[in-house]
Amino acid sequence: MGKVIWITGLSGAGKTTISNKISNELRKRNLNVIRLDGDELRKIFGTDNLDFSNFDKRSRVELAKKYSYLCKAIADQGYFVVIATISMFNEIYEWNRRNLPGYFEVYIKVPLEILFKRDPKGLYKKYSEGNLKNLAGLDLEIDEPQNADFVVNDYEGEIETITNDIIKKIF
Repeated sequence: MGKVIWITGLSGAGKTTISNKISNELRKRNLNVIRLDGDELRKIFGTDNLDFSNFDKRSRVELAKKYSYLCKAIADQGYFVVIATISMFNEIYEWNRRNLPGYFEVYIKVPLEILFKRDPKGLYKKYSEGNLKNLAGLDLEIDEPQNADFVVNDYEGEIETITNDIIKKIF
């Protein structure tokens, strides 16, 4: 049986960076790892071209459920799944805890003022200019994880240290 490492946080928090590091560390241990990323999954599921204003909470929850089902199907085959996704909804966290083998939740908690400064995709700028709606954590309500297995507070520490600490907690 595999494990699912679910890395969540708002856009620009560093989910992809941390998921890449964790995946690489697990591969160094000769484990079979599949890394999934929300940006790539939206392309696969055909939702990457959606206007955010039409991508409401219900649509996002439905997409997050697909991510969860995919993670389960892969982990049930004995793989470690490392997924980086916003998908910040209580119904997703609860389903994942009940259904995903070896579920381990990582929450990357970064203050909005820092996310606005980082803004690698320009989403926060578009939002500030009034050109974007339904941005998670702003005008789209999200549920902050209350029972995350590991919380990263705005990258306090080096990425290698954070990754090693997460790996230690998983094993």
